[in-house]
Formats: sequence, structure tokens, C-alpha cells
Amino acid sequence: MRSLSLRLCYLFVLCMLVSPLWAQKGDWYTFTTGSTPVCHLKIDDDELVLEGTGTPSRQGKLAGTASRGGGTERLEVKRVFNRGRMYTVHLSSDNIYFCTTFQYFKNKDSLVMFCADGVDDGYKSMQEALTAIKKDTGTHFAVTLYKKEQLDAQKRKLPVTKATEEEFSAGLEQFAGRMDQFWQYRGYGRYEPYYSWMNLIYGNAFADAFRDKFNPLTLDGKNLKVPISKYSGNPAVKKQLQEAGLLPSADQ
Repeated sequence: MRSLSLRLCYLFVLCMLVSPLWAQKGDWYTFTTGSTPVCHLKIDDDELVLEGTGTPSRQGKLAGTASRGGGTERLEVKRVFNRGRMYTVHLSSDNIYFCTTFQYFKNKDSLVMFCADGVDDGYKSMQEALTAIKKDTGTHFAVTLYKKEQLDAQKRKLPVTKATEEEFSAGLEQFAGRMDQFWQYRGYGRYEPYYSWMNLIYGNAFADAFRDKFNPLTLDGKNLKVPISKYSGNPAVKKQLQEAGLLPSADQ
């Protein structure tokens, strides 16, 4: 009997360790538009810690622009679980409640931050945020968090400095298309997601546009200056760079 009890206890602990909800805690990494292309995000029971998200901005700011807010940001959060997903709600400095949705995918060992059905909008009260969580379907997402080993594996790919004009232009076009889809889905005139999340949304879209062939860890100001200087003489590429926020537009 004692042996059986020990086995059951062991199985219970094992289930806790591999539970998707348990797996969401810990250290994660993702792409951003900060001064470095990677942000570190640590998830605890009552806190989210972000390092290196970068300057709050609607545009990419990926071409070596000086970055504010690139240090450590600590957010006290209330965690809510609903239908296999973890939601975190935190109060911003301007007294708006923001909600972010997380779902763990065991087969890819990745954690997805969802921008779904408005739950990552700002709310004037905690109750409004909790009500939105109950209605969420979580069908659209914008940010994927990875373990450090997964990012290190990207280093085997070519740096973006090796991109041809056609490859660089195709990446910029894909980036613009992803962000157009994101804003069309969200609609304008609503609260944007918490500003640090916007840097991750843009950073993920930019990394996804190049990562099939190129190392997304090289998408920083120093490396991007190489293809920008080489190909910005092409009017079509220059327009793409301006739309991506990598070059100032004519009216700036």
C-alpha cells in the first residue's frame, strides 16, 4: 500500500511538471524592436519581468534608432486560467487594465501570446477584463515565446547582411503584409495592446519575414544598415523601408 501511495504521489508530481499550465512559467525569449533584437520575458505566479523590449513605437525603429525603455520592466499581474489558457491582467501607469493571453504548445515547446477578440485591449476595471476573458476564443496571435536553445539554433542561418536585393525586398513586403493583417483584424480607434507588447508584435512580424533563410538574431541596427545602404537606392525598396519605419519618409 505504501509503495502504491508513493507511485501515485510520483505520478501526481510528474503530471504537474508536464502540465501545460505549469510549463508556461519560467524564462522565455522572443523578438522585439528594441536596441537588441531579442527580449527576455520571465513569467512567475504574480509577476511578468521584461528585459529589452525597447522604445514604445507604432513603427519598427529597427535601423539603429536610440531606444528608451530597454531596461527591466516588472509588471504585477493577476493570473486567470480559462479553457486551458493562462491570462495575465495588469494595471498600467495610466490606470488602464491590460490583458494578455498565453497558450503553451508542447509539440513545439513554445508559448504563444494571443491577441484575440479584444482581450488584450485596455479596460477601465478589472471586472471588464475578467468578463472579456470569458468571451475570448483565442483564434489570432502575434507573438511566440521560445526557449533560449531554440534561438541559439537560429545562429546556423545566414546573417541578413548576405541578403540579396530580391530577398531583402521580399522580406520587407512580407513584414508589411503581416502588420496590415494585424491592424485590419484589430481595427483602429480601439486601445492598442500594452506598448511593450507592440514592440514584440512588430519584432515577431519582422523576424518571421526573414527567418526562413536568415538568422533573426542579426536583425539589429548594425547588420540591417548593410542591406539598407546597398538597396535603398532602388525607389521601390526605399518606399518599403519607409513604410517599415527603417527610413524616414519624405514628410518627416
